Amino acid sequence: MFKFISLVALCASLYSAELQPRPYALVKQEIGKGQVVMVEAGSTMCSACKEMGELLYSEMKINPKRKIYFVNVGEERDAARAMKVQMIPTQIVYDKNGKEIDRHIGGFTTEGLKRFLAKHKI
Repeated sequence: MFKFISLVALCASLYSAELQPRPYALVKQEIGKGQVVMVEAGSTMCSACKEMGELLYSEMKINPKRKIYFVNVGEERDAARAMKVQMIPTQIVYDKNGKEIDRHIGGFTTEGLKRFLAKHKI
C-alpha cells in the first residue's frame, strides 16, 4: 500500500505544472551561498500566484540549475514578515552574498519574466 501511495505522489509531482512551495527555513539556507537566488513569495490560494508558479515552473524546466524558490507566505506568516512582503505575488532577488538587490510586486508576462531573469542572470 505504501508503494502505491508513493507512486501516486510521485506521478502527481511529475505532472504538476507549477513551482512547488518550499519551507522558508530551507530557502533561507540557500540565500548567500555564492549564487543569485530568486524567491517567489505567494500563496497556493492566489490565482495570480498560481500563474506565476506556472511561468516559473516553465523557466525551471528550461534551466533546472536556476535558484528559484516559492515560499507559501499564506501558510508561513513569519516568512512574509521576515521578507517584508506586503502584497502577493512578490519576487525578491538576492545577490550571491545574500543581499536583496531587487523586488517586484505582482505578476509577470512570459516575456517580462524572461527579461527579469536575464537582468539578474538567473
